[in-house]
Amino acid sequence: MKAFHDQRGMLYVLPLLTGVVLFTVVPGVMAVYLSFCRWSFTTSPEFIGLWNYRKLLGLGGTAPDPLFVQALVNTLIIASMVPLQVAGSFLLAVFLQHRNPWGQFLRLIVFLPTLVSPVALFILWRWIFNADFGLISLALGKAGLAGPAWLEDPTWSKPAVMLVLLWESVGSFQMLFFLAALRQIPGQLHEMARLDGLGFFHKARAVYFPWLKKAALFNGCLGLLGALQGGFEITYIMTGGGPVGSTTTLSLYLFQNAFEWERVGYASAVGVAMLALVSPLLLAAGLLRGKRPQ
Repeated sequence: MKAFHDQRGMLYVLPLLTGVVLFTVVPGVMAVYLSFCRWSFTTSPEFIGLWNYRKLLGLGGTAPDPLFVQALVNTLIIASMVPLQVAGSFLLAVFLQHRNPWGQFLRLIVFLPTLVSPVALFILWRWIFNADFGLISLALGKAGLAGPAWLEDPTWSKPAVMLVLLWESVGSFQMLFFLAALRQIPGQLHEMARLDGLGFFHKARAVYFPWLKKAALFNGCLGLLGALQGGFEITYIMTGGGPVGSTTTLSLYLFQNAFEWERVGYASAVGVAMLALVSPLLLAAGLLRGKRPQ
């Protein structure tokens, strides 16, 4: 009987496993193989060994690919906002944790951007940051101030992209994860903190931090994974990676090599480098997953 139930259980998960193999494992293996080849869609893959990696990383006495280095630096700078993202999600969760009709409504409003298509959101923000008729420039003009060319100026383009990413991520699933973790804190601790007259910062240190440190680490790992692997949609839509490559991320650089410059083998090498970059975070998130969020 147990064997029968095991076989029936395998039938239930077979469609999911098939999808994982076809759309994750097989493309991953192909990408690793193609990273050792020269391929441009119109020709057959030509095996060239480590040439792509030598060019990418500067092995064999040559300098690393400057565009790859620039994209890596941009990605790391964007990823540096993850602590703010985690802190903002925690503060929102604390603010919205109370069970009341207004709390439910506010949670819906805060979570709403996550349900909207990112493409639509980024097009909206591109209009808001438009230097000629954008909402921010018009507001500054009303105040007698001249705003910069937000998305056309290398000095301001990256901060603008980071601000939008922070706005989009603070009220997302990380906030829900913190909300779930806050619900597990015993009510007696909140009552004791109230009787002791603890302020927010003292309560955060004595009550919140001991119970939410694993949730914060898990959210931090997820945020870094998203930042190091993502950034394609927003930079492609809002800036196109410019100006002068100031917002080109690793994911956008991979796309440019594969589909604009038709250097699929080199793009695969970029993808393998990205996998090596995020592998420690994948391991950390896997170790934290399934543990009590406290």
